[in-house]
Amino acid sequence: MNKSWLEEVRLISSSRRSRALGVFEFVPMVDVILMLVIFSLLVTGFIYTPGIQVDIPAVSKPNVIHGRTFMITITKGEAIYIGNSKDPIISMDNLTLQLKEFAERTRDGIVVLKADSNVKHGFLMKLMETIRTAGVRKIAFEGNKE
Repeated sequence: MNKSWLEEVRLISSSRRSRALGVFEFVPMVDVILMLVIFSLLVTGFIYTPGIQVDIPAVSKPNVIHGRTFMITITKGEAIYIGNSKDPIISMDNLTLQLKEFAERTRDGIVVLKADSNVKHGFLMKLMETIRTAGVRKIAFEGNKE
């Protein structure tokens, strides 16, 4: 059973090929999967806007507001939220007190109204009158870019 050296080389190379095809590297696959998970977590973190969700009307050219702001969110059911609070305010007197404190702290402060597109015009007018009587003169509406 003396085989020639050529036959032995062929046997060795064919056995190496069969072993090479059966080996699967998990480390590069795990690296790629982890990178995809990290990427998706980062991207979805920028999409979600925290706070009360309202249907804000779209605007073609919204302005950027600089300076100190006082955010008031108004939902479809005309509930009023201040800042990122999860609890609506109970009375307009409470809102007036907080607006007066804001007006005293910041002379050039801006009240930003984040109102649902289905809120009645009369309700917004009463709210704007409350804001003005508290001493704040700059009022802005938040809008989404079209």
